[in-house]
Amino acid sequence: MLLKSKVAIVTGAGRGTGAVIARRFAEEGATVVVVDVLEAEGRAVADILEAPAAFHACDITDELAWTSLVHDVVAQHGRVDVLVNNAAVLHMGGIERTTAAEFRRVFDVNALGAFLGIKAVSAVMRANGGGSIINIASIDALQGMNGLSAYTTSKWALRGLSKATAVELGRDNIRVNTVCPAGGNPAMYAPWGEKLSGLADEIDAYHHTRPIARNVTLDEIADVAVFLASDLARMVTGVDVPVDGGHLAGDHVRGFDAL
Repeated sequence: MLLKSKVAIVTGAGRGTGAVIARRFAEEGATVVVVDVLEAEGRAVADILEAPAAFHACDITDELAWTSLVHDVVAQHGRVDVLVNNAAVLHMGGIERTTAAEFRRVFDVNALGAFLGIKAVSAVMRANGGGSIINIASIDALQGMNGLSAYTTSKWALRGLSKATAVELGRDNIRVNTVCPAGGNPAMYAPWGEKLSGLADEIDAYHHTRPIARNVTLDEIADVAVFLASDLARMVTGVDVPVDGGHLAGDHVRGFDAL
């Protein structure tokens, strides 16, 4: 019960990584506010959580929607202890085939949405003596990759936002950290599924040069979020936590250690 008595807002919790984080938070005793624009999926997640939970529809790129959401949560639960900025969109494609509108949409959801969320909860957390803000980024926030210019830019911006707000809010005992997983919601790749199926060998090789040679599970991402939300991480702020099986540590070359 690492999160007992805490009230947590999790965005993009209607499916994928957000849904698993919401479940793990509930298992650890938190009251979870499931936030998504996907109403049917979000309500379904809230309905099956073991701890007290509620669903709120919210467009995270809308500042007034954030204000209304936080007001409602405080009115119902009296506080906000944890915010997980998980909601995100993906765009895949070379820079010359990426439109300004596509870039702007990715940036608005992935970076602006988190900015507005942090802005909305800061005063409430300060009044309650502190809190934990967790921004779900990607290993693409720590390195570049071809075909992901819009997504990578937005996730690097999210890391910068985390650093700046960790410094700004630290004296209020509000911690801000970034989780950088090598994986996430498979549904995000669905629009490019047919094209990606033709790159199966390349994707497999990408995974298998890691020290731990497999993809990351959603539960493994959620476990790190639980730690950062808990009081066990009370002196952890402004850090990027890769959940990547050692991907960023270097490549494993089979046989080299037996020379």
